[in-house]
Amino acid sequence: MDTRKKVGTNIKNKDLVNRKRKQIIDGAIKAFIAKGFHKSTVKDIANIAGLSMGTLYNYINTKEDILYLVYDYMTNILTEEMERAMSGIEDPKERLRAALKQNANTIYKYQDIVRLLYRESASHDRSTLHTVLSRETEYIELFECLLRNCIDAQHIDEDHLKLAADILAYMPVILPLRSWSLKRRFASMENAKDLFIEHLNKEIEFILKKI
Repeated sequence: MDTRKKVGTNIKNKDLVNRKRKQIIDGAIKAFIAKGFHKSTVKDIANIAGLSMGTLYNYINTKEDILYLVYDYMTNILTEEMERAMSGIEDPKERLRAALKQNANTIYKYQDIVRLLYRESASHDRSTLHTVLSRETEYIELFECLLRNCIDAQHIDEDHLKLAADILAYMPVILPLRSWSLKRRFASMENAKDLFIEHLNKEIEFILKKI
């Protein structure tokens, strides 16, 4: 079931909608990072995106729609890059390792957007927040499935599996959210990221034994 929010548009051409919304997303990311969601205006976003206000409103209805589109954009990137990383790998544990490594690398690569989305999570309206939480559940369930494939079904502890999926999905968020500390304590953020992935690989066997 598709749990994505249906953002209204006056345009019927899907390719054109996708192209223009990508412009809006790029403009919104720059505006929101610089000024925050509440201080950024739709006009700010339109100017950065190189669109008129009239054109922009053909593709969204509200500023909250734009914040959701940024969230949806980032969630799609995380999911698609993990799936690419696992492509062609048959062994369940190696698929898990590939997914975890790529998840960490993608979160590190897009750390500015990840920080933005965490900072502005309270800015979603109630309906959008429900959609966001549903999509997050789907994201975590990807890790549940990967873990489940590594273990004999007769010996799975469901509660531990669900908790492990949450932990593995969101552990890499430490990289953007604690970057101010990691930059001071390690030679570089790249070094901290590589060590994090190495540590995560060592934890996988321990986690699998606990499920």
